[in-house]
Amino acid sequence: MRNITAILLAAGRGVRMGARGRMTPKGLLSLGDRSFVEESLDTLRAHDIGAIRIVTGHLEEQYREMAGKGQPGVTLAHNPDYAVKGSLHSLLVGLDGHTGPCLVLETDLIYEPRAISAAIGTADRSALLVSGPTEAGDEVYVWADERTGTLCLRDMSKTAGQWPDPHHGELVGITHLTGEAVEALKAIGAGMVAETPMADYESGLVALAREHPVTCPKIDDLAWAEVDDETMLARAAERVYPRIVAARQAATNQSAAGTPVPA
Repeated sequence: MRNITAILLAAGRGVRMGARGRMTPKGLLSLGDRSFVEESLDTLRAHDIGAIRIVTGHLEEQYREMAGKGQPGVTLAHNPDYAVKGSLHSLLVGLDGHTGPCLVLETDLIYEPRAISAAIGTADRSALLVSGPTEAGDEVYVWADERTGTLCLRDMSKTAGQWPDPHHGELVGITHLTGEAVEALKAIGAGMVAETPMADYESGLVALAREHPVTCPKIDDLAWAEVDDETMLARAAERVYPRIVAARQAATNQSAAGTPVPA
């Protein structure tokens, strides 16, 4: 197994999902026969990541039920302040007591398995995965500058014109942090949450990147989607999930044929 712990952020209330979000955490929605989180767990294990910590909040009992049904290596870390503090605090809850590298994932995601390979491809560097244009309607744009011989995170914003130069790509919601970056983020994040309790984890990563290079690997044609509301769920079902299923099947066929699967 890789020496990486996956931290899954699952504390959010899913307000934009309306009635569906009040009944089910977004990570436990499904488009196939398994929920978004269960598909992530399968993908992580396929990449030899067996230590997985899920940060719960809203409807945390549903995650307890899921974790109790044959999910080895999964632990839960509850954020009791999920309604009054933002995702940066949830990430700090997930990192409490943890040392060493980690892979941070949002849980309202569906994505191709190669996204994980790209994020953890360079073990000694932190990496925030970006994609090409999605036209999803709620994009978070990422700007990057060349540092240490590669493109590294400068800023993120939902405003495409935040900077005069073109953005590098779109935030996917999968980020690898080295052990050094984890320790730096704990200190930076604690100060940010004390000042702004509802700070999101993305702002914490931008602050971290000012002190610690965070590379920005990009997959232009990655099939992935974030699900924040019913419109995004419908788009994911109709336009994205079929591509992900096809990509998984192609990878399975290549593996069965003994052909190396591209990262």
